[in-house]
Amino acid sequence: MTWENVGRVAGLLAEEGLDWVVLSSFDDVCFATGRVVGIETGPSPFAGGPTLALVGRDASHGIVASNVEGIQSEGTAYEAYEGFSLAVTDQTGNYVAALDRLLARLGVSGRVGVKASLPAIVADRLPTGTRRIGPALDRLRAVKTAAEIARLTRCGEVAAAGQERAREASRPGKTEVGVLNEIRARMETLAEARCALAGEYMAGSDRTARLGLPVSAHPVSAGDPVICDLAPRVEGYWGDSCGAFVVGAHASEAYLTMWRAARDALALAEAELRPGMRVSDFDRTIRDFMAGRGRSCPHHTGHGIGASVHEWPRLVPGEDALIERDMVLMVEPGCYEPGIGGVRCEFMLRVTETGCENLTPFTMEPVLA
Repeated sequence: MTWENVGRVAGLLAEEGLDWVVLSSFDDVCFATGRVVGIETGPSPFAGGPTLALVGRDASHGIVASNVEGIQSEGTAYEAYEGFSLAVTDQTGNYVAALDRLLARLGVSGRVGVKASLPAIVADRLPTGTRRIGPALDRLRAVKTAAEIARLTRCGEVAAAGQERAREASRPGKTEVGVLNEIRARMETLAEARCALAGEYMAGSDRTARLGLPVSAHPVSAGDPVICDLAPRVEGYWGDSCGAFVVGAHASEAYLTMWRAARDALALAEAELRPGMRVSDFDRTIRDFMAGRGRSCPHHTGHGIGASVHEWPRLVPGEDALIERDMVLMVEPGCYEPGIGGVRCEFMLRVTETGCENLTPFTMEPVLA
């Protein structure tokens, strides 16, 4: 069965006055064709260039991929090239030749849409008259099909299982990376596959109060605040989540005040999120609530999610796009204070006809039982 988004992309091309689109990022390829491109080990040493997807206005579509990437579903024109060989081989030359074969096979001509990330070796092979289609494609990606929602629901289940394991495994004497290994094992066991993973596991008042630190061998101690942000990739789509808690049975009143501000802001977001709202209005609702608690959120209050862990729209001031049914949005109010720690509470919310549905239900309490 043809992946439904092939037809959606074809419709977008008609709206934009384009005949074809060429996509080279792993997330765009997955969105448009359903093909999952491996990313766990970075770019393949057996590839002459990124896996490519081409889609035409008539829904014709094809893939260029290395011979180590496996087969494509029925109904897709597929051009494999020799990337892995028992002899010296010109991987880049083979890649370009496969692209030329696919361009001829599909009859690519006319105006071609591209993303800004398209490699020069690909752009040089295309007909003249290419045009950037990135923003329009990002907006198309924001509203999910039933098949995408099913994948995202699965991703949410895996992320939620990881959060529950985080609460079980966070004990004095362990390390951040040790706990994260236990979390990852739980998620991959449930997913029945390896999961690329974004996010963080931070412990301690100083480390949780800072953004962007790498996971380390830092020890977990009694009384430490923890931020556990988990975003696993399952079947080409991503889940996301964030929980915050204190290791042990007691937390300071200063921490609890911060935790309640973030958690109550998330509860308000769940109550208020619905189609027809402007993103900027929704973002302001969360920020105004936190300001009323004497707190501020120094980052976006959320973002879209799908074949990429961060998708349009970002929930930030000044974004006037309308929230639509079947968008899936991460909402993540957070606050951070040196000497006390940081708190970020995040659920994965599908926008329904009248409100929203939480795709990552997990225990969110400030202290461990």
